[in-house]
Amino acid sequence: MQEHRPSSILSGPFAGQPSRRLQPRNALRWPVTILVSGGNERRGTTVDLSAEGLSLSTDRPITPGSRCTLLLRPRPDEDGFKLEVKAVYSSYTAPGDFRIGMAFLPQDAEGRDRLRAIATARA
Repeated sequence: MQEHRPSSILSGPFAGQPSRRLQPRNALRWPVTILVSGGNERRGTTVDLSAEGLSLSTDRPITPGSRCTLLLRPRPDEDGFKLEVKAVYSSYTAPGDFRIGMAFLPQDAEGRDRLRAIATARA
């Protein structure tokens, strides 16, 4: 019996195809606390940032459509801040590792602008 393995971008149905992303991505590795609507809390790490949202890595999936509050602290000596987002995809990448795509919510322009300013200043 053959073991089932999730397809990756290198071997899956999109291998060799151009990216469908509309915005460029910039690497962003910060610890994050994720508060999922309904009271679930978990820890993760941001992966990348674009004009429309960000992706992060965490140990469990988050249902697409879930609204979340991200608590970001760029450095231990800096004040953290909140960012309101919505999960748009949740992909298995390895045991205990899921990549979650998050879109910025339009009503949280202040949090989104603060994140971009901090990330740009460090680039």
